[in-house]
Amino acid sequence: MSRNAPRLVVGLSRTLMPRPAAAFWQKTCSGTRVRAPAVQSRPVYERPGYRTLLGRIRQNVRSYIRKQLELPRQEIAEILAANKRAAMWLGIAAGLAFMTLMTLVVLLVALVALIPRDWLGVFVLALSVGTAFALFVLGVRARAIVPAFLGGIVMIAIGIAAFLWLPELVLAALLLTIALAVGTGAMGYGGYSRLELHGPTRTIKSMKETVQWAKQRLLGRSAS
Repeated sequence: MSRNAPRLVVGLSRTLMPRPAAAFWQKTCSGTRVRAPAVQSRPVYERPGYRTLLGRIRQNVRSYIRKQLELPRQEIAEILAANKRAAMWLGIAAGLAFMTLMTLVVLLVALVALIPRDWLGVFVLALSVGTAFALFVLGVRARAIVPAFLGGIVMIAIGIAAFLWLPELVLAALLLTIALAVGTGAMGYGGYSRLELHGPTRTIKSMKETVQWAKQRLLGRSAS
């Protein structure tokens, strides 16, 4: 049916149209041919290759890692911005606490100054002699006899000078200073003597055992 359609159209054109018009129409119909396009267009949607998919996955992973790294920075910045005023108030509180300690020391000096001068001189001299003796002992243990000897002589000289010539207020301040210095030195020496400065012995031992085991396995395989 589809093959006979052009013949039918030509026959109808001959019967219904005049001969000149029908001949012209037949020429034009026979002359027009459907031409294929010179350039064939590719389909709009193409399946991506493996390289394209790997590139997209790599880019997505990089962006994800970048966002994960930027998230803590952003959170820390937000926390700092939110706590800026709190940090300011805490700084003011720390300054006031330091001033409170200073006034407390001044109060202690004033209270100690109420003790009679003779007793203050005796306390300062006794504390100086005791500190000198402790320096001697520590110098002998630490094998630093000369510095300890010089420090002990200086402490005894300070105690004698304070006992003979210093007034009550200065004696009270000196007494508290020597007492605080002795307490600081004792606490520091106690903490230093209890320090355990050594490397990770268990980790080193485990690594040595692992290396030895690997050597034994390799030597056993090479021998077999």
